[in-house]
Amino acid sequence: MAHVEVFKFRVQPGKRQNVIDSFNRWNAELQTKVKGWERTAVVSKLDNPDEFYAMVRFDTTENYNANSDDPETDRWYRQLRENLVADPEWFGGKLELAFDA
Repeated sequence: MAHVEVFKFRVQPGKRQNVIDSFNRWNAELQTKVKGWERTAVVSKLDNPDEFYAMVRFDTTENYNANSDDPETDRWYRQLRENLVADPEWFGGKLELAFDA
């Protein structure tokens, strides 16, 4: 069953585009190297565009953990974290249902 991480974070004032660029950079530079990655979604709140929720989906928890433990992912995360008010709030789980158009 797929592994999903959902995380909530707030961006420092004026750093919103840096965060969006960071996720785009991960997609362009790292995504193809990551075993088991399936999807990423990043959403900003309508009433507070500096507050985000993001979701990543991997085919297995093992592949998610391997990605988390990768030094390149750690470097990417540390650069992302420089733009945040605090550490993200994380929720990890097993995908139970998903619906697509």
